[in-house]
Amino acid sequence: MHKQENKAVEAARRGFTLVELLVVVAILGILGAIGMQGVTGHIEKTRKTAAKTGVDTIKGAITNYMIDKKKSSPPSDLSVLITPDGDNDAFLDGGEGALYDPWDNEYKLEVTGKRFVVISAGPDGEFGSEDDIRSDKIEKSKK
Repeated sequence: MHKQENKAVEAARRGFTLVELLVVVAILGILGAIGMQGVTGHIEKTRKTAAKTGVDTIKGAITNYMIDKKKSSPPSDLSVLITPDGDNDAFLDGGEGALYDPWDNEYKLEVTGKRFVVISAGPDGEFGSEDDIRSDKIEKSKK
């Protein structure tokens, strides 16, 4: 009985073999890769939500600008929204950063007559593609 206890103690002192360590590292690598796919997808979804919010916020700031300035068309340059005017605060908070989407592309303003659309180029950074986020395509939540 004494010899079996000595063998168990001796085995415990030796530690893990190289093969055992490699198996553990491989399993951890696989689990990490699976976890990163979920995180990456979540980050992209969050960016799209932030772009929708940005597009909607800029649209509201343009509307407020037009009402305040008694204009029938939106400004030609979005930077007027972030510039305080006399006694008035800026129409859009956040400074110059508010004019950029989550992918660091400038928001674009398309004007047709008296109608306007605020657009984010989306993840691909190119306007006119399927992943554009447009103020005229954002669904309003039902209250």
